[in-house]
Amino acid sequence: MDHTPWMQRCLQLARNGAGHVAPNPMVGAVLVQGDRILAEGWHRTYGGPHAEVECLNAFGDGPLPEDAVMYVSLEPCSHHGRTPPCADLLIERGVKHVVVAHVDPFPEVSGRGIARLREAGIRVDVGACEAEARWTNRRFLTSVEKQRPYIILKWARSADGFLDRHPRTERGVQRISSPTTDVLAHRWRSEEQAILVGSRTVVNDDPQLTVRLVEGRSPLRVVIDRNNAAVARSKVFDTSAPTLLFTAGRRPNVEAEQVIIATSENLLDRLMQELNARKIRSLFIEGGAELLGHFLERELWDEARVITGEAMFSAGTKAPSLGLAPLRTERSDTDIIQYFTNTNAPDPTWSW
Repeated sequence: MDHTPWMQRCLQLARNGAGHVAPNPMVGAVLVQGDRILAEGWHRTYGGPHAEVECLNAFGDGPLPEDAVMYVSLEPCSHHGRTPPCADLLIERGVKHVVVAHVDPFPEVSGRGIARLREAGIRVDVGACEAEARWTNRRFLTSVEKQRPYIILKWARSADGFLDRHPRTERGVQRISSPTTDVLAHRWRSEEQAILVGSRTVVNDDPQLTVRLVEGRSPLRVVIDRNNAAVARSKVFDTSAPTLLFTAGRRPNVEAEQVIIATSENLLDRLMQELNARKIRSLFIEGGAELLGHFLERELWDEARVITGEAMFSAGTKAPSLGLAPLRTERSDTDIIQYFTNTNAPDPTWSW
């Protein structure tokens, strides 16, 4: 039996949870009988019902057909978290056959959900569309397996390869991308848990770093400011979204949670530790050349999205160069957007 079409539907449903379910993974579930879908569901919001629950609720309270198959894009949970174990619900409802894309590496699950189902006499097949499912949940999986957030670098450069123009005449963002691309960039922000900039970007551009052009949740704003260069009235310290400030000394006049970091500490290591402790699964970096350079030098990145506008700056701060061929290139109005990964390349047909 070819499980691919049904599992791909699970993954399509799972992606509806982007920006809503973190730090949980995105999960979709489909109940199938023969060649037709009986019910489907996905994990909609953190703390809410899991995909299997949504799917069975959509089916209703009646008995399940003996030949019904439950497809789930991630191993059903087996522990009590914010919700009861999904494995127990599948057993209780009399599901006879479950198809799972891959094992959940989360320590409290990690094969226990599959084992519980099999102990109850349920047939469990594992591995349908596994690579695509892992790509869909790359943020969650990177966080669990590497104990750090999934890191996405993003920058916009002029047609002649500069991040900004020199000399600056005023504080504020120098426009490179089109309004259409700005909307896309705000959607990208809405899909990540945290967004990072350095003090120089705060001082020069005074960005707010919130989601305003699309509907969605603003990420946690993370600012690195070891020298206390960012003034308290900067937009990143307003109350429109929470801010986490890494600083050498406490600043009582700044509206932000503060992490004191000594000059002797490795900044990136401490940053990863603090974000991992807060269950931040993904980090979107919109910093300038210096901050981007730190991550590139350490090879501490998973994905990069590079926007090239049509403006010519002639002089300024040079944009980074990855030295890699883009995996995907698309046009957004007058801009060109290139996508790169620092790990295994995804299939071109998979959703980003």
